[in-house]
Amino acid sequence: MTFGKRIKKLRESKGIYLREVGAALELDNAFISKVENEGRLLPRKHLGKLAEFLNVPKDELLVLWLSDKIKSIIEDKEIGKKALNKVLKDFEK
Repeated sequence: MTFGKRIKKLRESKGIYLREVGAALELDNAFISKVENEGRLLPRKHLGKLAEFLNVPKDELLVLWLSDKIKSIIEDKEIGKKALNKVLKDFEK
């Protein structure tokens, strides 16, 4: 699941309006809509406040956010896979 889809699912399951999320993060409703529909990525600095507002662990949102961020950077899937494998090997050291 992508970051945007998870945010939308959480928001809707809690009966929270888009404008409430926007107000909590001090961001425009249209921007939050774009985040939920995967047109934009929420700035990282808002993750903590969003996690608190939605009452979910920040790490849950951070993992999805980082995943989407990495995918947005990688243009060539094969090279991307090689780069990710290298990163994983580096983390194992």
